[in-house]
Amino acid sequence: MTNPLFSTYTQGENRVTSTLLAVLEHVNSRLGEDILEALVDESDLSLVAFDNQVTGVESVPDAAIRGSTALWFETKTSRNAVRQSQLEDHLEALDQNPSDLQRLIVLTPDERVPSEVQAIDDDRLVWASFDTLVGTLESVLERDVGSAEASMYVPTEREAFLLRELMRFIYDEQLVSGKEDRVLVVGARRAWDEYHTYDHYFCQPNRSFKPVSHLAFYKDGEIKAEVPRVTGSIESITLDEETVEDHPDLSNHQEQSLLESVEKMSENESERYGDTQKVLFLEPVLELDRAIQNDKTASDSNRTVAFVQGHRYVSLSTLRENPRHTTELEE
Repeated sequence: MTNPLFSTYTQGENRVTSTLLAVLEHVNSRLGEDILEALVDESDLSLVAFDNQVTGVESVPDAAIRGSTALWFETKTSRNAVRQSQLEDHLEALDQNPSDLQRLIVLTPDERVPSEVQAIDDDRLVWASFDTLVGTLESVLERDVGSAEASMYVPTEREAFLLRELMRFIYDEQLVSGKEDRVLVVGARRAWDEYHTYDHYFCQPNRSFKPVSHLAFYKDGEIKAEVPRVTGSIESITLDEETVEDHPDLSNHQEQSLLESVEKMSENESERYGDTQKVLFLEPVLELDRAIQNDKTASDSNRTVAFVQGHRYVSLSTLRENPRHTTELEE
């Protein structure tokens, strides 16, 4: 029997784990392996092995499909909740269930590796945070047929929906680190000028972002000094007057500000007018002393590479220190 997408378990840890497994169960196995590889930091994870002419003890069947990997999960929904004795018990139980590759994944909302995990010297033990999981889901959702490497599986529309719903579930359960110190930095070739014209940020509908307090724009090799606060968002809306007026998901203030923007789009004959977009509502509250110059280089050379391709996150408190270069945001 398959799991329901949103588990009916009342106990938090069971509900979260069951929901995660339900989503993995309903997506392509290659996509599931990509997500799990990121969690366990393995580059060649195979959940199922397809073998021809399997050698048995007294027989040789023509073929076999068998699991070659054992991934066990211990999920915590509270910070500082990991118990070392529980992990040791799980690892001992793994000894009784041999397989080609064994991992005990400890999935928690902690921002750093729990000391209880560090205290156990066992290569099978892997810690991952929900921030890591959400970051992995975001990177998968950024894939498209035109840009993904040949080895990457691009999620279907249905799979993308499931992954976005999983992310929203994780946000609703408050399992990611707090948004108060998180800034979304977006590639802003078009968005920077649009912000000054329309006061909002527009992108493809249902694009998934972690909860953030502010948004920053990366363009022309620098993060711009203006860092507006994010006051709200709507996942999908058609940018025309009829749709915006009296939209049930907009507050009165949001409706008025977006309606003004849509009217400007119509006057400017903007390509955005009539498009269906996700909208972040912004308020200009922070301006840095200077733009932050990009000095990020490729790992194998001194060649400068873009600090942001699609989007990434940085610390608001670090931004407030007015760094001169982007590498200071990565320290």
